[in-house]
Amino acid sequence: MGKNQGNNFKPVNKIYDSSDYEKNNQESKGLADTHEQVSDAYMVGDIVTHDPSNQDKG
Repeated sequence: MGKNQGNNFKPVNKIYDSSDYEKNNQESKGLADTHEQVSDAYMVGDIVTHDPSNQDKG
């Protein structure tokens, strides 16, 4: 991380809202993208199947 980049970081105190897909600010777009990725992974089962503690050790 560059010297100036560290000074520009500020946490976002916001949660996902379905209207984030239509907004043009960076925080909303990031939340919408992350929400979609997590939803897809959950529906496919990636969260459970890729966790080593849940795999058959047979």
